[in-house]
Formats: sequence, structure tokens, C-alpha cells
Amino acid sequence: MNVIVTRRSTSGRSTSGRITSRRITSRRITSRRITSRRIATGRTVRAGLALAGMLAVGTGCAGASGTNSAGEPLTEITYRGPFVTSGADAPYYYARKLGHYEAEGIDLRIRDSKGSSQTINDVSGGGAQFGMAAATNVMLSVSRGQPVTAVATPLGRSSFGFFVPESSGIASIKNLKGRTIVVSAAVEPVMYAALSAAGLAKTDVRPVVADANALVTTYLSGKVDAMYTARHFTSLVGARPSTVLMQSDVGLNPPDYVLVAKPDTLASRPEMVRGFVRATLRGFQEAKKDPEAALDALLAEHPTLHRERALATLRSTLDFMCAPSQNGEPYGANVTGDWTATAEALRRFAGLEGATEGTRFFDNRLFDSSEGGGDVAGTC
Repeated sequence: MNVIVTRRSTSGRSTSGRITSRRITSRRITSRRITSRRIATGRTVRAGLALAGMLAVGTGCAGASGTNSAGEPLTEITYRGPFVTSGADAPYYYARKLGHYEAEGIDLRIRDSKGSSQTINDVSGGGAQFGMAAATNVMLSVSRGQPVTAVATPLGRSSFGFFVPESSGIASIKNLKGRTIVVSAAVEPVMYAALSAAGLAKTDVRPVVADANALVTTYLSGKVDAMYTARHFTSLVGARPSTVLMQSDVGLNPPDYVLVAKPDTLASRPEMVRGFVRATLRGFQEAKKDPEAALDALLAEHPTLHRERALATLRSTLDFMCAPSQNGEPYGANVTGDWTATAEALRRFAGLEGATEGTRFFDNRLFDSSEGGGDVAGTC
């Protein structure tokens, strides 16, 4: 199976070629190590304590971190997003600006990632207490034994689909037969489930597997026919006017992006988890009411982001907060039927192992009054 990649010559010109099973990755970014000069004994002790604190944060340990306006102690928490920073992250920054996390006793540190797989690995490995990841990736990871669970679903309606150029004449997913599609490794199995739902086999298309951060540049190069990813990327493909063929149109509608944590964290610190979830969901609801204000909070810390593109990404993201199955249900609660149907599709087309009952992959105790939970942030 041939895939198309773009190489850059030493002169700066691009050349193209066809190779087999080549993966496209973004360049690694390294950071300089910071060293300090030798200091006096008293200062060494203080520096050692500071270093110990930083190491605790780096390993995902929740620890004390200052106080709120009332003088009450805050707990430092690390959250890792599903992609590099974009307009889709604005609800977190807005919730932090509005004081929602502080009100829950949380000092939130926000980190980005190269995709859902990195986020899941970081949370399961203890590098972050919470993360946001594609629900389908969470399900596949759980089936492989990774200790993570979905504690809430801020984005319940599937946003994934196939980007195709408006001039391509491709009017449906079924029309992708024989076409080249760029996709990240993390969601490649889900793409095959979407293709199957449209009546296509895995061998009917030619996948180009790329790093999540290289998807758009690969698609914009014009050397692939389509791109499989979330519709939130629409604002980034303006140079190649496109239509998105939604997978939900052919019956595959998994939960979209979910908040994940380790089961141990939920069991040992349910109030901390509930506080983080409540603040986050409120951030999404407030961003829905005032996207411009939410974006201002994001740009205050990431001023290099393109405002109009970031705003378009945010608006697109907020369109997927609630699935039809969530209507009247607590906002953020996981719907068993959606998870079960998705697990069954992933077992057939993506190699998901073990049981497909939806409750295997999420925990709704934060929304269950019998478990001490209940209404966290209103209803859909």
C-alpha cells in the first residue's frame, strides 16, 4: 500500500515521493536545561525544597499551592489537553479566570499534548491528574489494560469526520473508495469503523498515518485526497476550502471528548475530582454564553494564537457539547447506550478486547445522588 509524504530538501524546496508505511511526524522540540550557580548552604536548603516541589508536580502528585482570596489552601492540579493549544482550550482558561477552579480549592496548571494517546499515557502514568481525550481512544486504552476512566463528557456529540476539498466532487463517505486519507495513528482504527458504517472495507482506501500535529499541513499540501479528524480543525484549512463528511451521518456517533482520570484518583479523592469536573463544565457553559470573553482569557496567556481562527475553533467545539441522547440529562454525564454501541463497533472494526458494556469505560458516580453526587452543572 503506497502512501504519499512530503520531504524537504536542504535547499528548502519540497519534493514528493511514494513509500510504504511511512509515518509523518512533527519535529521534536527540545528545551534547554536550566542550571543554577552554586549557592550558600541556607539558600541551598530552600532551593532543594523548591526542587522537591517541582518534582512532585512533574510526577502528577497533587500538592498544596498557595491560598485563595479567602486565605484557604489551594491544591495544585495538572490537566493535559488533547492537542496543542487552540481555541478549543478556551473554556479551561475562562473557568480559571472566572475563579471556578479556585472556588473548588484548585490551582490548575494547563498543559497541551500531541494527541489523545499522549494525554492518556500521561494520566495513567501519573504525570497529570486529569486530561481530555477522544472517547474512542479511552475505550481502546482501557481494553488494553491502561488504568484510566472517563469521569465526565463535556463534548457528547461526535465531531469526527472526513475533510474533503469542495472541488473534489466527493459527496459522501462512500465516495472515498480508492482515495488517500491522512489520519493520526490514535484514531486510525476508528476511521475504519466509520468507513465500514458507510459500506467500505479497510482495503478500499489508502491511509497516510501522520503525527496529530502534522495532519493539517499534510492535508494542505494537496498530496492527499482527504483528512480524518475532528471538525474543530475547519478554521485551519482555509487555504484548501473543504467540506466535512460527518461520521454521524452514517450512524457512527461515539461520545466525542471526555475528561479522564485514574480510577484510584476517583476512589481516593472524589471531592477533588468532583470539584475539577464541576469547574470545567461551568467553564464550557460560560464559554457557550460568551465565546469572545472565553477567547480573551485564552489569548491573555497565548497571545500568538490567531484570534479569528481560534474563535472559529472554539465556536465549532461548543457545537458538540450535548448529544441527542443527553437531552434532559445532567450536562457531562456519560450515557451508557452511546458508550456500549461505540464499544461494539470498535470490537468489530478496531480490535477492542473484552466486554463492550459501556460502564466498563466510564464512572458516573459524580452524577449519581446515591453515590453522593448529583447535579454537577445543570442539564443538556
